Amino acid sequence: MYRLSSTALATCLIVATLLIFPGIAYLNQAMSGSYGIATHQETSIDFTWQDIHGRNHQFSDWRQGPSYLFLGFLNCSQICPIRTHQVQTLWQQLNEQEQSQLRFMFITIDPQNDLPALREQMIDSQSAQFVSAELPRGQLAKLQRQLAEKSSFNDDLGEHSGHLYLISKEGKLSQTYTQRQLDSNKLLTDLKTLMHSK
Repeated sequence: MYRLSSTALATCLIVATLLIFPGIAYLNQAMSGSYGIATHQETSIDFTWQDIHGRNHQFSDWRQGPSYLFLGFLNCSQICPIRTHQVQTLWQQLNEQEQSQLRFMFITIDPQNDLPALREQMIDSQSAQFVSAELPRGQLAKLQRQLAEKSSFNDDLGEHSGHLYLISKEGKLSQTYTQRQLDSNKLLTDLKTLMHSK
């Protein structure tokens, strides 16, 4: 009898958690007036990354404005092309000055197959503000922990959450976009709010 009660209680707690947490995330969005999930993370996002020419950079060296981060792989036929298209659509809605203040960074989780020539063709050729990056394994693991990004690439099978992250000019995680389909007008509102804050 006691074991049954414990099992029933555990089941109720699990169900309640599954129902309550999405509700809290939705309320957080609604109260903050933002489209993405607003975060109040104080940890700075910073890492060393390598461009398609093999040069190393520091993420924090970019000071012109916000950055969008996306972790994926170019052989992905699901969320990766959708996310890239969403950012391109947003990009087209910006004026020239705003475009110069925004960076989109695609971070490969499959550097063995996402070779520099392919990355250049798919990402870097879009604009000077579109960059693809390869991170050392330790740096990638640290970034995944900071973003709570679940992604891995093992045995030719890539898995990742497909979230889009908006990072402030100061290097703080501002918004996380988890929906598969994103409204570019709402993305634009969040972006302009961040660009004109402070």
